[in-house]
Amino acid sequence: MMEKKQKISRATMARFPIYLKALRTMGQAGKESFLSSELSEVTHIQDTTIRRDFGFLPQKETLGKRGYGYDTTHIIDALSEVLGLGLDEPIILLGVGNLGSAILKYNRWKYTVGKIVCAYDRDKNIIGERFGVEIRNIEDLESSFPKECKIAILAISEDVQSVVDRLVKLGVKGIVDFTHSHFTVPEGVEVQNVDVVVAIQELELKMKAKANEEE
Repeated sequence: MMEKKQKISRATMARFPIYLKALRTMGQAGKESFLSSELSEVTHIQDTTIRRDFGFLPQKETLGKRGYGYDTTHIIDALSEVLGLGLDEPIILLGVGNLGSAILKYNRWKYTVGKIVCAYDRDKNIIGERFGVEIRNIEDLESSFPKECKIAILAISEDVQSVVDRLVKLGVKGIVDFTHSHFTVPEGVEVQNVDVVVAIQELELKMKAKANEEE
């Protein structure tokens, strides 16, 4: 009988990228194995939570040994499999204004989800290269779209829906949205909205809730 897959909670899935980033950094530093307590020190997540989360990984029986700890490479591979992430995942950026430039400058996700391979903008004056990334004319999106790219970051302010439609036709399956504009996508395309105002509001609510508990 085939073993039934355990459903992974959203909280656990949210912690997996944190583990992955930390372990890729540790692996680059030459650390071949680690204890849950060591990963806990880096991530500030309780070691009991880490061990429980690792229990959801594929081939969990081969991932850790008593007295030795966890094999860094095996855990990285298992996390990457569950998350569906690749170290060389190509990402594109749409819009290189003030916000887009800041995102481009921060293009340092080398141990997590790949990197921005190119950017697009409608302003012909900034076409060229910035922070080591080629900036292309958005009119040339279809003719210069990076092969195998599935993720796009939106930091534009005009014609948002039309740009999204073009990205979908090119095969983009995930969009990180900084536009604060309403747009629609077909089934099968995921959108992650990033709103600083909402984040601050959520933070204030958490702070107030904690303050009430301490009273």
